[in-house]
Amino acid sequence: MNFISLEFVFFYPFVLLLYWIFPGKLRGLLLLTVSCFFYFSESSWAGILLLLTALVTYFAAQNIQNERRKKKWLAISLLFCLGILIGFKYAVPPVGISFYTFQTLSYVIDVYRKQENAERNFGWYLLFVSFFPQLVAGPVERSGNLLPQLKKIQIFRKEDIEEGFWLMVRGFFKKIVVADQLAPYADRIFDAPTEINGIAAVLGTIFFAIQIYCDFSGYTDIARGSARMLGIHLMENFQHPYRAGNIQEFWHRWHISLTKWFTDYVYIPLGGSQKGFFRQCINIGVVFGLSGFWHGADWNYVIWGLLHGSFLTGYLLYRKYIPIRKTGLFRKAVSWGLTMLLVCIAWIFFRSSDIGSALEMINRIISEPFTGGIAAVCDSFQIMGGKEILKIFLVLFSFGLIEHIPDNIREKIKKPLHLAIGAIVIICMMTAIEFLWLSDMAEGIGNTFIYFRF
Repeated sequence: MNFISLEFVFFYPFVLLLYWIFPGKLRGLLLLTVSCFFYFSESSWAGILLLLTALVTYFAAQNIQNERRKKKWLAISLLFCLGILIGFKYAVPPVGISFYTFQTLSYVIDVYRKQENAERNFGWYLLFVSFFPQLVAGPVERSGNLLPQLKKIQIFRKEDIEEGFWLMVRGFFKKIVVADQLAPYADRIFDAPTEINGIAAVLGTIFFAIQIYCDFSGYTDIARGSARMLGIHLMENFQHPYRAGNIQEFWHRWHISLTKWFTDYVYIPLGGSQKGFFRQCINIGVVFGLSGFWHGADWNYVIWGLLHGSFLTGYLLYRKYIPIRKTGLFRKAVSWGLTMLLVCIAWIFFRSSDIGSALEMINRIISEPFTGGIAAVCDSFQIMGGKEILKIFLVLFSFGLIEHIPDNIREKIKKPLHLAIGAIVIICMMTAIEFLWLSDMAEGIGNTFIYFRF
């Protein structure tokens, strides 16, 4: 079930009401029933695959507690989960398989390392695997954070409802008002790289960079908000990554749960930074190569990952051999600009249909930056008049606005005037969401999240 659907609009408030009406001991059963319905409604065979994954990893974790059998059962769970992931993700990909596979793997590995105890109640464990707000596209949760919250009888708190509601409004705004409105323009550029000039290629890349961020972080906001209104705190997955001053900081802000997963279960076991600088660079390359492959089996995803690995390695080399000096405003601006340039170059490979198309985009930017001028740009984006230019401007303005509204908006509202302004902002955001959502539905435009593919 897609968050951006009428089914979810009617489904979630009903679940929320039942959750707070039900006695505490029955809430877990309610959430498990709702989560299974949420996922099985997408596809019965995908739901069976999720259930099978949960069963295998549940029994593996139980047997791992036996010292004589722990290695065998760890190997069984790893082979099964990775086999399922590779076999189904790249053949007939079920929605959300990457996220719940990584979540179950982290659980088994944590039990193996004795960092967590195996959950004896299969119902609680299945709820941990299938919890509907974050099942489809994360964040990738750890059992130590999510399981205790699911098992705890939550107390109704007004602040959870308020902050959860704000997160959901912000998420819908990012997705519908920003990402979905920029998507057609980015698609037109990337679908026809041989028919554009350099300016159009640059703008199309920027539009896609904003689109994928608002699409993915919008999903995360809705997931965190819907969980928060149930009294459950999911981990933060994005911290304004396009404010990053260097590529290392970018990866501390982008898709935090996946970055931390690869760090804890791949990078550190390979030796991390503890076996010399050359080995550290190799480990970074392995991690980012796997990250690219996780997104898809096509070579453009792998190149995207390896590019980021090389960017990070280059940054570490710079930090290793060039002394850190005081950074003034100009140096910070240059560093930020270079970081965004590298990120956008990598996005070209991520979005393009193949490597040839990505190289053609880059060639257009370098060799034909001004061919045809503004008229060619408008033709590339199929902009027919001033209304579409105004629309793009308003969408970009909306992106800048939502990025500068404080995350903890509730804590910022201390005075009656602040409350009135906050209420007006939220009403305007909800009006824009409703108008554009209904408009998209009337035109038959789909609102699937980009990361449903991964």
